[in-house]
Amino acid sequence: MLSNKFSSLILLWFALTIFGCSENSTSVNDNQKQIPTTIESPCGERYFDLYIDRITLAGFVRVANDLDNIYITYTLDGNYLAEPGKMYVWLGKTAPTKRGNPKLYPFRSANSDYVSTYSFTLPLSDIQQYINSGTFYFMTFISVVTPDGGGYSSPSDGFSVDIVKIKSKGAWYGFNNYTLQDCGAQ
Repeated sequence: MLSNKFSSLILLWFALTIFGCSENSTSVNDNQKQIPTTIESPCGERYFDLYIDRITLAGFVRVANDLDNIYITYTLDGNYLAEPGKMYVWLGKTAPTKRGNPKLYPFRSANSDYVSTYSFTLPLSDIQQYINSGTFYFMTFISVVTPDGGGYSSPSDGFSVDIVKIKSKGAWYGFNNYTLQDCGAQ
């Protein structure tokens, strides 16, 4: 019995090695289209601090663009991990006036395991309705846990924060903006 489990693990490791596991994908809620998430050489990028529980710095979010795509990458520090399928991105032409329900944001992660880094690749041709004169606002929600004695801690909400809004009863959210960099003809 033990050798069957061991053999299965070896086969799984071999399959992941051959087919690669470094490329994540995202699902677009409205049509469940899979989007690849690779970035070779961006022509512009910015970094935003990623906080959980309003005050704890847990990592950063990198936003970059090239001629065809916007890339939004979450990177968590230390022992912090994102819960499976619990990273969401909201985009808009104007600043958000409320947090909204992250589960209703138009883009969500497709990770099926706990991860410390994850990238969204959003084709510019698919998201023009969210961009105003080359600038867009965004919220990057994440549910963060830490390993805890064989399990995981209770999740904490996190946002990349450039601008913070605090609502009554402890609710909070953060948002940022990004201006596309002119890539010219690459």
